[in-house]
Amino acid sequence: MPAPITPRLAELRRQFGLRLRDVREGQGLSQERLGELAEVDRKTINRIENGMYSPRLDNVFQIADALDIPIKELFIAHGVSPNE
Repeated sequence: MPAPITPRLAELRRQFGLRLRDVREGQGLSQERLGELAEVDRKTINRIENGMYSPRLDNVFQIADALDIPIKELFIAHGVSPNE
């Protein structure tokens, strides 16, 4: 059984998920549609957005490609514009 994650990792997962949700919703995409475009299961998108799952790096690449954004855009803190 995996060890529990630290509070810091939990917060980073939460921030990543919120950022992904912001970008996805900003593009008018449902979780299902993003999953189709990224070739990732909708449940995986949901778990990432809710901070319940740490995505594999390959998934991050696929999601960024599907959103047509640079990968670094997914790592900008939730609620912070890329130019800040």
